[in-house]
Amino acid sequence: MERKRKSLAASSSEAPGACADGVFRFFSLPEEVAHHILSFLPVKDLIRYGGLSKRCKEFQLSTPSLNFEGFSHHSNNRHFRLLSSLDRFLVLRRNNKIRCFRIRWKLAAGKTASLYNELYRVITWLHVAVKCNVEVLDLKLTIPDAAEFELPPCIFVCGSLRSLLLECDIVLTTPSVACSTNLQYLKLQKVKIDEGFCKWISCSCKCIKALHFEQVQVENIIIESSSLESFSFVFPLYCDLRQLKISGEKLDDIDIEWRCAITSSTSFNVSAPNLKSLKWIGNFLNHQSLGNLMCLEKAEICLSLPADDYNFDNAFEVLHSMCKVKVLILSEETAKALVREGHLPSQFDDISYLGMNIRSLDDDVVPAMVSLMKGMPNLNTLNLKSNHSINVPKPDECRFDRTYWKSQNLSLILELKEVTIELSSGNIELELARYILEDAKNLQKMVIIYSPQQSNIIRGLKKSKMNSNAIIVFQEKQRK
Repeated sequence: MERKRKSLAASSSEAPGACADGVFRFFSLPEEVAHHILSFLPVKDLIRYGGLSKRCKEFQLSTPSLNFEGFSHHSNNRHFRLLSSLDRFLVLRRNNKIRCFRIRWKLAAGKTASLYNELYRVITWLHVAVKCNVEVLDLKLTIPDAAEFELPPCIFVCGSLRSLLLECDIVLTTPSVACSTNLQYLKLQKVKIDEGFCKWISCSCKCIKALHFEQVQVENIIIESSSLESFSFVFPLYCDLRQLKISGEKLDDIDIEWRCAITSSTSFNVSAPNLKSLKWIGNFLNHQSLGNLMCLEKAEICLSLPADDYNFDNAFEVLHSMCKVKVLILSEETAKALVREGHLPSQFDDISYLGMNIRSLDDDVVPAMVSLMKGMPNLNTLNLKSNHSINVPKPDECRFDRTYWKSQNLSLILELKEVTIELSSGNIELELARYILEDAKNLQKMVIIYSPQQSNIIRGLKKSKMNSNAIIVFQEKQRK
């Protein structure tokens, strides 16, 4: 069989693509294409592929993308053989370049000697990657609580490294500020860092373009970068972060999900004059400054109120900072906070798209929504999404009918072109839809999303539909 394989390999090299066997047609591909295909294989399959022929072995050892993943736990002997096999594979590769190295490794709790022997193997692989001029390192380690692990310092001084993705429940040692790096992309997940690590990013990461923290434990984040373009901090649960200060002239995208207990020292400060996209989920703070976001194109703000005695001047400052935004998406609670008592602190002449995520339009939401819409004379797209249960009770009599909406003299009614309304439990959204259909002369399309129980209700829109030239789409809400 081996002799047959060799003869096939020889014939395929003499006449690429002539052999019917798809494995050997592979050799006719350009090397970079073949390597790209092999980059999707886990290393165990890559090793099997290398056993098909001498030529396959050459491709196996020269492919620049390695995936150490897809392993299941075996007995100690089989696990030891697996580690030895991976070590041997890296030795055989010699110094062939590693462009991308992806490691997914779960260390099982057991004897201390075996555990630290396994950690030593992982560290050795990382040293090999640095020696082979790795460009992308994607490392996810699951380590028992009793184990101690430190990322090798050589990672942070690797001149070829451009992207580092690290997910591991460890305390990340702060590199020396003197250690410069060419990192352009850094993503940390579930690690614990201190303020010194952020200082290292500011001082030593002169090429950094994207910085992402996900479930990172840290008390203060203070970063100033002249190269940074994208930043995110995402922690779905309450966290200990107290100060977040981000500054950069090239920053054009910020994504924050941050919930915390409000104290006098809790603050959020942004200095990003060229910011184009801002997403902020969490709660209002006592100290928050977004600066003048004159280039802002899209903002998604979903903030809850920390207390009844909250100083709403702080919330108004958020709205003032976004006065030039073009696309604005708000949660129900944010909208009510920003236009408290029906007062709109800013005029949004540039907004063309308004999205609101609400439970339902009610006596509290409608005035806030009307105040917002009065400040948006050039709005042409409206999207109202309801988070209400699909089980809809019989609606009460509606006081926010078409007559009410018409009495508000909304100048945007002549600019609206596309509207999406998701019906909730009452009639208010239905009345709003009827008002828009009959008065928005330039309306091009309306989408009505309704629950199965509301099939009879939407029939009342047919008369209004007859008075409009817009395309009307009725879409039934799917049960979750």
